[in-house]
Amino acid sequence: MRQPLRQAILGELNVSPSDLRAPVIWRNFGRNEWERNLEWLDLSGLALYFRHKVQTANAQDSIPNVVRARLDRSYIENRARLAMIAEELRMLCHLFRDAGIDYALLKGIALVPDYCPDASLRAQYDHDVLIQPTWLEHANAALQKAGYRKKKSREDYHTIYVPTAAEVETSRGAVGLYSSRLARPVELHVRLWEPAEEKIGIRLPEDLLRRAVRRHWHGLEYSGLNAEDSLTFQVLHAFRHILRNWCRLSIFLEIAQFLSNRRCDTSFWHRFADRISGQLWLPEVCGVVFRMAASLFGAVIPEVIEKRTTSALTPAMRLWVEKYGKTSALSNFHNDKYSLFLHREFVSASSDWFDIRRKRLFQFRRPHRPPPIVYPRGSSRMGRLWMESLHVVRRLKFHITAGLRYACAFPRWRFHRWELRSR
Repeated sequence: MRQPLRQAILGELNVSPSDLRAPVIWRNFGRNEWERNLEWLDLSGLALYFRHKVQTANAQDSIPNVVRARLDRSYIENRARLAMIAEELRMLCHLFRDAGIDYALLKGIALVPDYCPDASLRAQYDHDVLIQPTWLEHANAALQKAGYRKKKSREDYHTIYVPTAAEVETSRGAVGLYSSRLARPVELHVRLWEPAEEKIGIRLPEDLLRRAVRRHWHGLEYSGLNAEDSLTFQVLHAFRHILRNWCRLSIFLEIAQFLSNRRCDTSFWHRFADRISGQLWLPEVCGVVFRMAASLFGAVIPEVIEKRTTSALTPAMRLWVEKYGKTSALSNFHNDKYSLFLHREFVSASSDWFDIRRKRLFQFRRPHRPPPIVYPRGSSRMGRLWMESLHVVRRLKFHITAGLRYACAFPRWRFHRWELRSR
């Protein structure tokens, strides 16, 4: 795994309190290597976390000037965006409260401070809200009245609403990902897990909103899941994205920070263990995600919960984390389809697995259009059509090359899996 700069950045973000590594000399990495990895740093969601960690260590002078300027500009943009996010959240919280709708924010400010020390370090692209299915019509009416329109979705466990008059800035370079004028849709979730797509029958308690708690952030009162249910959502969110070949590294960093912050809270871990106990596949999913957080960012899994989660993993699940987990994560699971090996361990019916593998290996859907933010300023209609065509070609290339890698690795994986079962 020859990606020394990426490895060094992950090492810098290590959350282990006992980590005694020697400081990294960032100038040892050439400008070309930095420039090759800047987009990865943004897309991984790690750029602002990395900037914060380097500044906290008073090591910013060791970062090349062009990189430091890029990170500073991204941070300034993201702070401006956070101010707009805060206003949108105030409006949404008032909207749900006035309509009498019970809700819980799932991400964003709901992750502060347990998962993220400061909301300005997160790159947030939407608002995720859990509501009861019976309130969907009321929420739909309230959101449309507030200027949102319902967007067609391929999935039925959440409904997406986008601002009807959203101003969208187009910008050269990935700094556009932090633009305050990049529209943020609202995703209404009625469940934390939908088994239809992944064919994994995880059933969760139905009392999530009854257990929700009131929280405050910079003068804003909002409703969020309680600590145990919030962790359950973050774990399922990470797991779903692993299986779908796009999971940002920042998700594991935030879970690693939670594990570190709560490592001594024995009562919490007993409550969490009781909460997931008896839920089909949930202990194993937690085991995979916690092990990934430990492998990538040095999180220490508390003994109380390790016995109930990582100990539940089958030998094949453990092997996948060790053999493919970190390698795939370094590219945000976007360079290969090795997650299919893990997915197979959670699917019981052979017919379901055949359907899943066919869909993952042979994509017949038209790829999602790239967001407007990727278009250079002043792009013509033909220019945008050209960029969309390039996007389609890149996605086809990915599916072909990743599918071939999977086919080549399959016999070896099958042998290792058989070997483990034979012991």
